[in-house]
Amino acid sequence: MSDLNLRYFYESAKLGSMRAAADKLGIAVSSISRQIAQLEADLGVALIEHGRRSIKLTEAGELLLDYYGEQTAQREVLDQRLADLKGLRSGRIDLVIGEGFISQALSGVLGRFMSNHPGILMDVRMVASSNEVARMVVEDEAHLGLAFESGSDPRSRARVSIKQPLRAIVRPGHPLTRHPCIKLADLLPYNVCLPESSLRTRQLIKLAEERERVSIQPCLTSNSVSLLRDMLVSDGFVTLLPVLAVANEVASGQLIAIPVDNPILECTAVNLLSRLGRQLAPAPTRLLSVLEAHLNNNARFDPAISEAAE
Repeated sequence: MSDLNLRYFYESAKLGSMRAAADKLGIAVSSISRQIAQLEADLGVALIEHGRRSIKLTEAGELLLDYYGEQTAQREVLDQRLADLKGLRSGRIDLVIGEGFISQALSGVLGRFMSNHPGILMDVRMVASSNEVARMVVEDEAHLGLAFESGSDPRSRARVSIKQPLRAIVRPGHPLTRHPCIKLADLLPYNVCLPESSLRTRQLIKLAEERERVSIQPCLTSNSVSLLRDMLVSDGFVTLLPVLAVANEVASGQLIAIPVDNPILECTAVNLLSRLGRQLAPAPTRLLSVLEAHLNNNARFDPAISEAAE
């Protein structure tokens, strides 16, 4: 069955005659008759009672009319849903992020996105490990993943990669703020709180310690970046984090980010991942561009990044 002969049959049945269908479609009656005859031949059954001026359907014709009507309705629904997806009026996004990215800044970005696109459903999952972010992306458990130094899984693709060095984060007035740049050894006299060893951030800090031949003994470790931020309320505490994790606090002056002179801590990046070869739907694609802008905007809170970009 072709769409053309089905449509000619449908119009004739709905309008009651081949003449009426021909007038509506702007074609000859003979074309209508020929297409219906071809349809009957293809199906091997009569669809109309022949020899009548008006169309009277056989039982098979009634079945085909119902079928075509249902197909047309479903096609209209499909076309509408596709239009909704393209217009971001519907869709679903599964986003997985590392714990260090949970912040007021990111929450604000996601909140504004959902307000602008109320028909989209979003599921955001937080995991501690960058490797777990990459795993969920490559196994299609998430459309996008936001990870710090996510490794080199060949099945993942970094759609966006933004330089994000680790900085010493302290409160205003901390003695370290007197220095424009510090070494890891400068942290030794102070109370240091650090991410726990399972996190990629801590693993990089360990490599940096080995390079400088120093050993930082933190008084507190945690897999919660939120707790590390809270510990900075005491002037004596210092931690090492990417500026993105404390973007709002740095922007408002509540916290200070001090560069650390160490190539391992300077060459780190935040990656926005998707699975290699996966064609993202319109909603995840739009969120990807929004998150890219968010990551780029945070670079302006770190003078070293901003200067390198100029």
